[in-house]
Amino acid sequence: MITNLHTWLILRLVLLWLVLSLVIGTLVQYLGNLRLDNQIVTMAKTETAHYTDAMTTYLRSPSGPALAEFNHRIQVQMERDNLIAVEFYDGSSQKITEVIKPLAIEVEGKLPRHGTEFADKNGIVYKKMTLGNDTFMRVFVPLFNSSGTKTGYLEGIYHGPTEVIAEIKRQSLWSLILVVLVILATSLALYPLIIRLNRNLVDFSKNLALTNIGMLKVLGSAIDKRDSSTNIHNYRVSLYSVRIGESLGLSPTAMQGLIKGAFLHDLGKIAIADAILHKAGSLTEEEFSIMKSHVRHGEDIIRGYDWLQDALDVVRCHHEKYDGSGYPEGLTRGNIPLNARIFAIVDVFDALTSKRPYKEPFSFAVAVEFLRNSLGSHFDPEIAQLFLDHAEDMYAEICTSDEELLHGKLEICIRKYFKG
Repeated sequence: MITNLHTWLILRLVLLWLVLSLVIGTLVQYLGNLRLDNQIVTMAKTETAHYTDAMTTYLRSPSGPALAEFNHRIQVQMERDNLIAVEFYDGSSQKITEVIKPLAIEVEGKLPRHGTEFADKNGIVYKKMTLGNDTFMRVFVPLFNSSGTKTGYLEGIYHGPTEVIAEIKRQSLWSLILVVLVILATSLALYPLIIRLNRNLVDFSKNLALTNIGMLKVLGSAIDKRDSSTNIHNYRVSLYSVRIGESLGLSPTAMQGLIKGAFLHDLGKIAIADAILHKAGSLTEEEFSIMKSHVRHGEDIIRGYDWLQDALDVVRCHHEKYDGSGYPEGLTRGNIPLNARIFAIVDVFDALTSKRPYKEPFSFAVAVEFLRNSLGSHFDPEIAQLFLDHAEDMYAEICTSDEELLHGKLEICIRKYFKG
């Protein structure tokens, strides 16, 4: 059970925000880098087109004057764009000429070397490289004549415009910040919605729990009234059980099963004939055999209802005895469920101190003496001794109270252990 929903929810929303921010932020960063690469490639394509036109003109009729004109055109063009170095080769991979800006001399020494891997390429190749905060693109552009024969190629180093790169990076950063803020705003918007939905769910669960508890009380009371014309036996054994369970430090979940089992322990008596159930004298062997079947009947009735599964221990095993002489299975010691060992003690104690069709109530002293003499045989000695240690106080609190007062005390226990 979540003890502090607000803390639990805030921690998970923060974790969700961080994870989504990391995942989506990485995606935004990747798309931003992809956009930057595409932008640089587009600009490099545009600017190298001027050089390929000049080289194509030269290759049609190469000569000394044509080469001088070619060099002049290249130098003029490089003053206008972002290529910092360009080399031209003919179809035999022989260098025709090159033009290098002063910046390229330093840059080329730091960029990775390459061999002739570009020379055999038949398509445009762009290879991105970074140096510090600068981005460079090594460019390879093949040239073909009208018949499709490669007549030459150029290699260049393109320096990505600093202002363009900075602007794209700024846009990517703002996109990342926007994504993080949107996820944060969504998480903040979800918080009150989840709290409200949880509150509705808690209310629904409480109503359902109250309905189940109401059904439990009605069913238990109906059986108790059939057996003794009063609810008071169920109230007493439930309260005795709670007091012992609390002394043993049972968990709230175990306490729920103990209370349910206490209410429904004799549910199977609905299948027992009145002639046997209300017989004033002792039962015959055959009648007692029929009476013992109420355990199986009770088990069969509640087995199909999930909410009552934790009551099965008491319903099925409350007539088992510690030494194995009980029924229906003759279980011994720790093989008997703890809740059943607890309930067996309080059920016998209340039966002894209560009026039944076949007897008058015994005194407190007689009931206590019976329990003391049954330690280790009928009852778990440790639990029975714990009961005896508190028996006088519990007897004064529970056995002498009227039905209305017991009902009120039991309601307090139900609210404590069935919070919904």
